Amino acid sequence: MNNGFPGLRVDLDRLRRGPVEWTGGLPAEAAAWALDELDFATGPTLRYRAEPGGHGGVRVIGRLEATLRLECRRCLRELLSPLEIEFDFRFDPSVEEWDEESSVFTLDPDAAALDLLRPIREELVLALPGYPVCREECRGLCPVCGADLNESACGCTKEQSDPRWDILKKMPSDAAEAVSALDDERDGNDGQGVG
Repeated sequence: MNNGFPGLRVDLDRLRRGPVEWTGGLPAEAAAWALDELDFATGPTLRYRAEPGGHGGVRVIGRLEATLRLECRRCLRELLSPLEIEFDFRFDPSVEEWDEESSVFTLDPDAAALDLLRPIREELVLALPGYPVCREECRGLCPVCGADLNESACGCTKEQSDPRWDILKKMPSDAAEAVSALDDERDGNDGQGVG
């Protein structure tokens, strides 16, 4: 159960008397979210409204805003990325945990509080950029010397190869000569035509 995010716990007794609204900040530490790859530049803020739904369910509509600190996948520079997530969750006591689908979650009919941490964390993970870049035209780093190609050309030749493959480069010509020599030995003409 969620102990570190009091704002993400909706008191179901209070909800029976009418809608519950909450606005506030949430912890920015990645450990609090159990997401190592998360790095908030500014603490996330959350706004939501919870209201009773049909058949003993609950509907929660809200918005999470934050700024993430990311690393450009091309040049490794730090970049700040604004994040805005709007959500509309439904919690239903007739839905089993294995039958949950997008934005529809199970609700324990005996629970005293509704914990929003898991569904909000899922939305957060889905909103994380898969391939963050500082800008589309970012040229990245030179694979040879590591210079930032956005600042200047490094002069390295990109044709450099891994020296471990040099022996294989020699094989086609050596192999052709070996086949030719073997051919000559078999027909006994030492490479001279039949005349």
